[in-house]
Amino acid sequence: MISIKNLSVRYPQGVVLKDFSLSMNRGQIYALIGPSGCGKSTLLKVLCGIVPKESGTIEYGTQEKDISIGYVPQSYGLLDWKTVEQNILLPLRLKKKLPNTQEITGVLRSLEIEDLLKRYPKDLSGGQRQRIALARAFVSQPDLLLMDEPFSALDAFTSQTSQKLFLRLWSKYKVTTLLITHNVREAARLGQHILIMDKQSGQITHQLPNPAFGEEASNNLRFDFGSRILDIFAENNQEEK
Repeated sequence: MISIKNLSVRYPQGVVLKDFSLSMNRGQIYALIGPSGCGKSTLLKVLCGIVPKESGTIEYGTQEKDISIGYVPQSYGLLDWKTVEQNILLPLRLKKKLPNTQEITGVLRSLEIEDLLKRYPKDLSGGQRQRIALARAFVSQPDLLLMDEPFSALDAFTSQTSQKLFLRLWSKYKVTTLLITHNVREAARLGQHILIMDKQSGQITHQLPNPAFGEEASNNLRFDFGSRILDIFAENNQEEK
């Protein structure tokens, strides 16, 4: 289990997160949705070490320890002057870890990007860049995968294709994943657990098990569950007023 306890974050302009707590079971996908400005992206940046926390703890299992983390930002974070292959292997080289050729080949095949290795990010489509960012995250075999609206910049068809490829790869590694999205349908497809965050309190107000997770769920089930999520949003907004 990954446990975040009493996490507080402060920017010069004020407090962003205060006494935020969340527990996540290993090997599960958590989709976090909430209004803009409630601290979702800040949470991911704190977890991956980009933004410092003011207080609180992050525990992995029963012992507090450093966690191996994969991070897919909104902009994908690819280096334009490096090839696709160099971008994918960068986390391993930074950690001075020898690449596992068999594992890397499996990731590339799952994401259907084997033929892109010698190209550069500027020459790729948005969907291809997004899959390169996913490959870079998975080859480091992280304990925790953080994804900040990874499909938001893609058109509907490309987004659905990339989501399908992500689920295919995730089903192999079962890495604990925290995914931010503003798309309720996307959350209902990708998240085994739906976390709804409130802007006023900056806390998780609802944590819902998702009966519509994955590729096998029917569109009707996903629509009905998405409608339930939207109803909760409406209730939260009404309470804030």
